[in-house]
Amino acid sequence: MIFFSIGLPGRLTEWCDAVLARLAARLPGEVSLATWPPLSKMLGYDGIEPVLDQVAISLIASGAAHLVMGTRQPDERLRRSLIATNARFVVALDDPRSAAADILANTNVDLKAVTRAIANSCPLVMQCAASPGAITIRGHQAEVDAAGIVSAIARHFELTLGAGEAERIVEELAALDLGYVTKASEADHKMVESVLAPYAKCFAGDDLAAITWPRELFIVNRDSGKGLTDALDVGGGMRILIFGPYIHLPAGSWTARVFLGFSPEASGYTFLVDAYSGGQLGSTSFQPERSGVYTVDINFSVAEPSGQGVEIRVWVWSDYARGQLAFGHVILRPLAMRQPDAVIGPEDDFRTVLDL
Repeated sequence: MIFFSIGLPGRLTEWCDAVLARLAARLPGEVSLATWPPLSKMLGYDGIEPVLDQVAISLIASGAAHLVMGTRQPDERLRRSLIATNARFVVALDDPRSAAADILANTNVDLKAVTRAIANSCPLVMQCAASPGAITIRGHQAEVDAAGIVSAIARHFELTLGAGEAERIVEELAALDLGYVTKASEADHKMVESVLAPYAKCFAGDDLAAITWPRELFIVNRDSGKGLTDALDVGGGMRILIFGPYIHLPAGSWTARVFLGFSPEASGYTFLVDAYSGGQLGSTSFQPERSGVYTVDINFSVAEPSGQGVEIRVWVWSDYARGQLAFGHVILRPLAMRQPDAVIGPEDDFRTVLDL
């Protein structure tokens, strides 16, 4: 039998994995616990193999009668299979900021990579939580009544527990340092708060609000010779100047508002901003009339999350452009949400976009 434990990379999901493995051990036969994808793959930019392929590999490698598959990025193929087979599974809905704190406390990985990895998981986990067959577990529930959560998971899978067995499972896991306690998060960090806080509120029952992708998540074309905290020279021909961050978004229609600053010399030249995910999703070209801070809006739609995720690209769309461009950040909103007014800075203030 295959049991799926789905959630963000962090202690709550690890705890749910372990609870499910302890419950599966009540059945005859050996139990194997596997996790996919590993954190190392989530932190990179390469494509990740489908979960169901790893299920087959894990079953063959272990030879176990039962497999608990801890799933951190549940792809659409897995979700459709779970629905088609009326499968029951666990979804851990931890505060994404707490999940970030868990990883940062146990690794030397930088904040940008951790934030991006968790942001990539959030829309995929959201979809599974809304699917039939899911039992959703939240961090405050596991912290307040861990034994009650163990019993609820057992009932969900129609597994029988004797008197006191749920408490014993909690104690066994605590002895292995698998008790769930909310860690102090990195929510005071601008990047974590702007990217992950909207998902935290959504997991708590609110509608998904605006998501901000800060400058630090993006990549500068290496031929610029500068970083995102600098004003970038636009001379050098038509090309992509800024791209990234390769993050999944929930399926639907979106507006991306991109904040850019232009020096006086860049006035009158053509620039293009587009959204891309396996193909161009939407784009707009424009010519700044004068120096200052500008906002550029792109409307686009994404289907089910797939591939590397969504990137926003800023192009120099002229072979003869000169001057400088400064990059601020990107605000993403569901298309139905009201858009704020554009921000146009004074002529000599294009660099203020770097402070936004």
